[in-house]
Amino acid sequence: MQPPPARDLAEQATGGGARGSLGWRDPLFLASRPSGERVRRFVAMLLMLQRLSYLLPACASLLADEALFSGRGRNAVLLALALTWNVTLFHWVARRGWFAPTAVMIDVLATCAFMIGVTGACLPESGTCVTDWSSHAMLATGALIGAVIERPIRFAALLPPIVVYVIAHADDLGQRLPPMLELAVQINSYVWFAIVVFFIRRYLAGQAARLDGLAEQRLAVETERIAEQARLAHYRQLHDTVLATLTAIARGGLDHQAEEVRRRCAADAAYVRALIRQDASGAATGLTNGLARAVARATGLGLCVRYAAEALPEDLPADVGVAMAEAVAEALNNVARHSGEREAWLTAVAVEGVVTVRVVDRGRGFDPGGVESGYGLRSSVIGRMREAGGDAEIITAPGDGVCVELRWPVRPP
Repeated sequence: MQPPPARDLAEQATGGGARGSLGWRDPLFLASRPSGERVRRFVAMLLMLQRLSYLLPACASLLADEALFSGRGRNAVLLALALTWNVTLFHWVARRGWFAPTAVMIDVLATCAFMIGVTGACLPESGTCVTDWSSHAMLATGALIGAVIERPIRFAALLPPIVVYVIAHADDLGQRLPPMLELAVQINSYVWFAIVVFFIRRYLAGQAARLDGLAEQRLAVETERIAEQARLAHYRQLHDTVLATLTAIARGGLDHQAEEVRRRCAADAAYVRALIRQDASGAATGLTNGLARAVARATGLGLCVRYAAEALPEDLPADVGVAMAEAVAEALNNVARHSGEREAWLTAVAVEGVVTVRVVDRGRGFDPGGVESGYGLRSSVIGRMREAGGDAEIITAPGDGVCVELRWPVRPP
């Protein structure tokens, strides 16, 4: 028998609708689970429906006018116990994701008890003794055994219910056919239910594992492709900046002592440092590349940018990354042109799904109420962020510097 998962699956549920159920009310929950678990939950659902197929008619038989059992109350109590056990069993399965060995053993013992109790109360003249509901419970137990075993040798777990069936039906076996032949006819479905479910689960589990392997291969290829594109983008940018500057200096086309050339070299160096920080903190993204370019351009304007980024998401939409990077570039441009300072701080972080980028300077600041609507911060920063589904806030006062804060997505109120 396959051991149950090590952790309680209720603690792993991604949605409240999946807690305490087999997960079929919440497709997102099932989609979030490993393929092997989805197979087990699917098989468990089939086994539950199979049990309902005999329990519901058995409950309805209590209302029949014809007496089928010597004690209607006794049969009702046994049915109540069967219903209680099956509800408990599948609640257990919903919590754990699969049948624990202990649950299977209890189910075998319960079925044996039901066969003795129900068959002993059956009236021979009713003609239901051979096919009473405990015989159907035996079929359900056989299917459960077939579902949980991992090796054919463990089909030996089918034997205890067969032995109890022989004991319970000792008085009616052999009335129509030789005893062994009649026994073989009665347990035929029981054995085949176990075999069929055994192969169904193994087949589905094998296909699920294969699909998982293919998905992992595709993910690895896609990850490598994205990484290669990022490397090529870095190479092109380095070619157009650092290498171009160094080549021009080496060929004598630029005077390395000239102020403009020194600023260009400083911008190239800032870009390289940003790439190094990015590689140290995680995978390249459109936002991190854009921020690195914005820092390099600002350095070329003579601005010293203290840049730090942490935990930026790799799946940020491309248009959002572009919008935030361009808004940062505009904010840094304004620092260089209007703050009266040569230093700025740029930070970028993602917390609880919200990406926040801040540009701060300690310059002269300004009065927000006295700025015209066409001013760059309002049109190129706030407007750009709103178009991307985010927002921006400008905190400033005369003499207190400026803090430009970009957020995506918009925080809930």
